Amino acid sequence: MKEFFILANSFAAPFVSDQSFHHVVGDAPLLTLEEFAKRYDHPCGLYAANCYASADAFHKGEKPLACWQCNRARNIAKVVKETGFANLQHVPQTSQDREGHAEMS
Repeated sequence: MKEFFILANSFAAPFVSDQSFHHVVGDAPLLTLEEFAKRYDHPCGLYAANCYASADAFHKGEKPLACWQCNRARNIAKVVKETGFANLQHVPQTSQDREGHAEMS
């Protein structure tokens, strides 16, 4: 088991998201981040999170080991990639917006 550093951002509450930092023990970055997302307890829910090797890695600007994004964030990124701009009218809201996925960076 290894300790990882996680930077988490909640959904906007009501205008800006809350940012929090966590030290979490786990076997691998991806699994640790998935488990963290399941247990995240902010009233507005988890919008995105990044898993780093350590707090030092985060502060030195190193790339995260794994990233978690809610479906809403993933859909916005997809629209921006396809259209070149973020027009939220082109991103339909769904009942699965608050669910998400982790992937290795």
